[in-house]
Amino acid sequence: MGVDTSGLQELIIMLFRWIRDFDVKTINTEYIQQLLTTFAPIWNPIWALVNQFLGEKFGF
Repeated sequence: MGVDTSGLQELIIMLFRWIRDFDVKTINTEYIQQLLTTFAPIWNPIWALVNQFLGEKFGF
């Protein structure tokens, strides 16, 4: 009695084909800019803490 993994294999192959065929030029940068602006008040303090931790512990 074996396990049929053909569906999983097809999913992995489809994912790699999508990555291979992905065109970066198709990304809507206006949406990304708006998203970054929206989450900047949340992300910036977290990133500052990460930078402080890395600087203190590892000298970055």
